[in-house]
Amino acid sequence: MRWTSIALTLAIAGMPLASAVGQSSGDDWGDDPWAQEQTGWQWYGFIEGAVAPRLQNDPAVDNDYTLGETRLQIEGERQFGDYTATLKADAWLDGVEEGGRGDLREANLAGRLTPQTDIRFGRQIITWGTGDLVFLNDLFPKDYVAFFSGRGDDYLKAPTDAVKLSWFGDVNVDFVWMPRATPNRFITGERLSYFSPQAGRRVAAPPEIDPRDRDQVGEDSEFALRLYQTIDGVEYAGYAYHGYDKQPSAFDRDADEAYFPRLSSLGASVRRPLLGGIANLETAYYHGEDGNGRDPDLPNDQWRWLGGYEHEPFSDITLGWQYSLDWTQDHDALIDALPNGQRRYAPDEYRHLLTNRVTWQGQRQDLTLSLFTFYSPSDEDYYFRPRATYRFGDRLTGTAGANLFGGEDDWTFHTQLEDNSNAYFRLRYSF
Repeated sequence: MRWTSIALTLAIAGMPLASAVGQSSGDDWGDDPWAQEQTGWQWYGFIEGAVAPRLQNDPAVDNDYTLGETRLQIEGERQFGDYTATLKADAWLDGVEEGGRGDLREANLAGRLTPQTDIRFGRQIITWGTGDLVFLNDLFPKDYVAFFSGRGDDYLKAPTDAVKLSWFGDVNVDFVWMPRATPNRFITGERLSYFSPQAGRRVAAPPEIDPRDRDQVGEDSEFALRLYQTIDGVEYAGYAYHGYDKQPSAFDRDADEAYFPRLSSLGASVRRPLLGGIANLETAYYHGEDGNGRDPDLPNDQWRWLGGYEHEPFSDITLGWQYSLDWTQDHDALIDALPNGQRRYAPDEYRHLLTNRVTWQGQRQDLTLSLFTFYSPSDEDYYFRPRATYRFGDRLTGTAGANLFGGEDDWTFHTQLEDNSNAYFRLRYSF
């Protein structure tokens, strides 16, 4: 990473930020900016500097940082009669991949289509399901590179171009059509290393993972459906999805390239108050292209389960617990189909995952300390996310934390990322 970019990032605390983005004061917003009718565009956003040095050497990646950037985000809203237009865009100087970057995160129009139907169309970020950083029925794109590199949690969700219809009645219905498939922003080897079963070790770019695109409008459409309702304080939901795996989990040997295989799923969830906290249960069945589990180049069907509980045992302390199970179907057929040298890398028939979130707030809620842990007793690997956030004022916030990976075998999900362990520091000025 260039030292000039690091200097930009670290110097951001001393920048005259208001002059950099235009003069702004608390008086511009008023006591309640939404209490009166808005005219024209309402703009806001932030400037953020961030660095994330690696905590150990990574032989596969020739860079001592997973993150080093100065970022500007601009967000705007405007009313057009009964409809609201939303724009959100990021631009940043990237010291790891060296250059300027940009990302249009939202550009959509939302409003009432009929007395019982809302519509939102355009680029948007969609979230549903009950998991905390564990996703079963939320099959919308994620950005795991941002998440593991040290960016804020809000960057875990990636945008998608979609039309979302919401109908409200005895049973509420959300229907989402994505005209073309939007994959995860997955690890390609450019910033983070990963384990390659073909090489039998951790690798990185070059060459980067470059799977076959699923970007034909109409032909590569995806659909998602949610039915939900709350009855006597208990929230029930059912889900369906038909589209493509968000990861390039299949391989075409004839073309010698990875691709995104077809994926359909059905699921359900329930969430309710319990013993002073909130409990949730969720399940999803994933059905792919390999009907009998005998093609080693295609992922097997899976049944996934999740149970969680969140409560506040003491003032200012919140605890969250989760257990999830991934049950790979036709596992014996998968093992038999794999070459002898690849069998050790096959997923376990049952993958267990435990998570715990601990959050404490103090100093009039200006200071927040948190720790999120992932631990898989079947994979014998872990991922720890400690973090401290301090609000210096209404506009300035600082965050320090770490992404710590480790485990027994190099090929399991979290252990493969061990050399990417990092500590991150972010300073954000909002306007």
